[in-house]
Amino acid sequence: MTTRETRQTFCGLCHPRCGLLLHFENGKAVRVEGDPDHPISRGSICARGKLMVDHLYHPQRLNYPLKRVGERGSGQWQRVSWDQALDEVAEQLDRLRTQFGPETLMFTHGTHRTYHWPGRRFFNLFGSPNMCGANNICMCPTLAVEYATYGGFAGSDVRNSQCVVVWGRGASQSDPILGYQALLAAKHNGAKIIVVDPRRIAEVKQADQWLQIRPGTDVALMLGWIRVIIEEKLFDRDFVKQWTVGFDQLRRAVAAYPPDLVAKITWLTPQQVTDSARLYATTRPAAFPWGFGIDKQGINATQAARARSILRAITGNLDVAGGERLGWPEPLGRIIGDDLLEMNGALSAKQRAKQLGAAQYPFFGFPGWERNVKANSRLPYQYMHPPQADMTSMAHIRAVFGAVLTGKPYPVTAAISLANNPILALPNSRRVYQALKSLQLYVVSDYYLTPSAALADYVFPAASTVERSELWLVPGFCVACPQGLEPLYERRDDYQFWRGLAVRLGQQDHWPWETVEQVFDHRLAPVGLTFQTLIKSRGLFGRAEPKRYRQFGFGTPSGKVELRSRIFKALGCEPLPVYREAYPDLVADPEMAVQYPLVLITGSRFMPMYHTEQRQIPPARQSVPDPLVTLHPATAAKLGLGEGDWARITTPQGSIRQRVHLSDSIHPRMVDSQHGWWFPEREESDPTLFGVFESNANVLCPDSAATCSPEIGSWPHTALICRVEPE
Repeated sequence: MTTRETRQTFCGLCHPRCGLLLHFENGKAVRVEGDPDHPISRGSICARGKLMVDHLYHPQRLNYPLKRVGERGSGQWQRVSWDQALDEVAEQLDRLRTQFGPETLMFTHGTHRTYHWPGRRFFNLFGSPNMCGANNICMCPTLAVEYATYGGFAGSDVRNSQCVVVWGRGASQSDPILGYQALLAAKHNGAKIIVVDPRRIAEVKQADQWLQIRPGTDVALMLGWIRVIIEEKLFDRDFVKQWTVGFDQLRRAVAAYPPDLVAKITWLTPQQVTDSARLYATTRPAAFPWGFGIDKQGINATQAARARSILRAITGNLDVAGGERLGWPEPLGRIIGDDLLEMNGALSAKQRAKQLGAAQYPFFGFPGWERNVKANSRLPYQYMHPPQADMTSMAHIRAVFGAVLTGKPYPVTAAISLANNPILALPNSRRVYQALKSLQLYVVSDYYLTPSAALADYVFPAASTVERSELWLVPGFCVACPQGLEPLYERRDDYQFWRGLAVRLGQQDHWPWETVEQVFDHRLAPVGLTFQTLIKSRGLFGRAEPKRYRQFGFGTPSGKVELRSRIFKALGCEPLPVYREAYPDLVADPEMAVQYPLVLITGSRFMPMYHTEQRQIPPARQSVPDPLVTLHPATAAKLGLGEGDWARITTPQGSIRQRVHLSDSIHPRMVDSQHGWWFPEREESDPTLFGVFESNANVLCPDSAATCSPEIGSWPHTALICRVEPE
């Protein structure tokens, strides 16, 4: 007799936590569909969510802790218990801490597959300031910049907007259920749409204006917009006068960016520059959402985030319906935030000073974070939480891996990676590989044995999102994400991983909760809820009031929007946005333009893959069987390449191979290379490592100081020079 059951749960195969219904037969999940009663996703799921059952039962999933027994990377493992693995890891960490100091331990984390705050809590109590990962190129830089500019991260109210600027943001591929549907709703309601992207993405079909910008020149266009808006007096005069500082300095700074010059820099026309600036400034309320394409452009990333923040402010779109919402609405601000769970006060000033890379990139280290926290303290917590250290105070990977390889300024000998695949997630992939190989202790928790995990000493099996619970808390709502089933085999959530290590290393007094749901109850207590009661109510929603800055001011040193940033100035960074040429080699050495005639972007999202994930899942791989590099047909013809041919892409940093895809959606002078590619069907052992260097776009990406943003060290995944040749 067949028994059937349906359970509410959630997806987590990309950033949103869309509601799922997981259908069971005889105790086994057999099918998944969207939950029509979910208050946010309302029954919709994307192609990634449909892979959940394949992911849950995939034969290559990690199900038990593994211990390396052969040479590092040899593919020789021994199954061990969780207790044995945690005991041995804790023993080795304690020994290395005694020998080298707690700063000898580093961490790399991924993108929202874990709870995040437990890792920071563990590291603060352990005594190491060296947490790093992909934060420097994904939302976190923007978060830190917005705190310095107006005291908090702004969430774009796209659905209620009359003008939406889609800049470096392809939600149709990265966030199709929430972000893209919000854009379509705005368009349906009559909003004007401006798309700034070097590719003709799906959003262009909705656009009133499409600006096919030269990659890496976004700051120049933003400065051109600001100049037009100021010269033509299209800014919000009352807001600028009452609530900003530095306007006159800004006016003088942008005077150097007339439309003719901006057009020359960006591959646009002067008319496009002026028309788009006017449309944005005169159509209110306007929303200018965050986009990954801004944060990953290297040398200009930080200043692009600054310029976008300034545009939002001077046009009067801060904290208005249909514009950029600020702060936590009642009662959501009373829920205990991740920042309070991090226990940042446990890390001493002496240990903070040892954070690798902070001297060169102070704004994204403890010096910048401390200034943002101090400025934020003028605001009530329930209105604006301070910035999370986990997202705005990071060691820099180049300095950290340098310490691994050289022992300077001190030895870094141990690393932990959770939901992160550093060889594919970080730039200069071969150097990352050498650093991982050089560690005395490398510990990984993940779903699958990835190329990076293949170099580990211990590998822990991570629970899928449907095998654990989560509290989905953002400034608009708080939704309980229930566990769909008990973890299969010996998989565990990352709270259990961190707590298991913590109690073995003397931190037990600071981890009073045995399960993560007990933590959620603690967080929800100020609003009189438990995790289980929140599940039953289907969510808690905020009651937003516009323009609360009139009551509280802004969480900056001046209490106003800082068009000229005092925090940047104090840290030796440019206080006003500046444009830097993204291709300095072409200026210093014109011969480089002959050797590398094309402009490369990487990191474009594509369904159903997400970063380095889903490569081993058959339906996903059938959809995209090979890594693709997109060329304009005219460009490919000149190179002797056709659809499906294997081509070699080369930058000054390295070389990879991918299959050619022809499309007139990109500029003839451009190349678009898919990222995150490895081959789970290949041999595990080193040097093959699942073919990790063959088609991995991060092999092409540098991490030198000359190519990273000087404020936070963002490395470039776009605006690279390259050549493409037949393989």
